[in-house]
Amino acid sequence: MTPLHPLSAAAVGTVLGLAALTAPNTTPTRGLEAPACSVACTGGVNDPSVIGASADTEFHLVTAPGRYGLAQPPEGDAYAIIAGQLVRIDRDDGRVLSVLRPAPEVLD
Repeated sequence: MTPLHPLSAAAVGTVLGLAALTAPNTTPTRGLEAPACSVACTGGVNDPSVIGASADTEFHLVTAPGRYGLAQPPEGDAYAIIAGQLVRIDRDDGRVLSVLRPAPEVLD
């Protein structure tokens, strides 16, 4: 085995240090507060599809979840589109259990 040059460790350390300093998104996160979520990031203005809310407004019950890239919903649940959002609802009482993603159009 060939011994390494004495300065090779210093060269490697310098390269790694420069890479760490110039890497993107290296903002330290300790001590920073998370920004408050605006109306736009929660799904829009007056979005009724809030988790736990009842789907009292007009909604479309999804009959072909595969068209949305979904598997069959868990037992007792269903998928629906409420106010342009694809959501998972409780089949019995219509409560919104989770907001999955925007669904601008009905595919089924």
